[in-house]
Amino acid sequence: MDPAAPPVLLGIGLRKAPGLLAVRVGRVTGLLAGQGGAGRLPPSALRLPEPLPFGGPADLRAWLVAREARLAAALRAIAGCREVALAMEEDAPRHADWLRAGDRGLACGGLAGLARAARRHFIGQRVEAILASEARAAVLPEPGASRPCWSVAVPAGAVRKLRAALEMEAQRLRGTGLALHLNPPGESTVLARAIFQDA
Repeated sequence: MDPAAPPVLLGIGLRKAPGLLAVRVGRVTGLLAGQGGAGRLPPSALRLPEPLPFGGPADLRAWLVAREARLAAALRAIAGCREVALAMEEDAPRHADWLRAGDRGLACGGLAGLARAARRHFIGQRVEAILASEARAAVLPEPGASRPCWSVAVPAGAVRKLRAALEMEAQRLRGTGLALHLNPPGESTVLARAIFQDA
């Protein structure tokens, strides 16, 4: 890496990663690459959703200092975890038809809309109960979201079991107008966004 090139923060961890430049601030380490450098982060590091460019190590150090306590707490909470993320999608006409097939009274007035909302809420609670069985940290959907999304940090050894339970729940919903879609392993950055955002 050209030492004059502006550094790019790829992620943070509690320790340095072999082969990557790093800036240590208290309990956290910023893991760097040069502009355009890919860099491979270890599983214990939290990858930024988008790499952040800095003018130099001093700028990066100041950014980390302002967030050190929050980042260290987050890293400790999700140590040894992997992210599991999923979304619920609704095909509204199919969902309404499925509900009416089970209760003819839903065919009139505005009852179908209320019934759909109630069932989305019920399925969402069922998903959250499954997630809560293994999750150490979670980002939950906004109440009433039209496409609710969940993302949880799960101990690495429990990921397969949790994904199997969620896939079984997705199977149960087939043909009802509601569907659960799991993100492929390692492709979600929802938790990282929640941790890195300046709120």
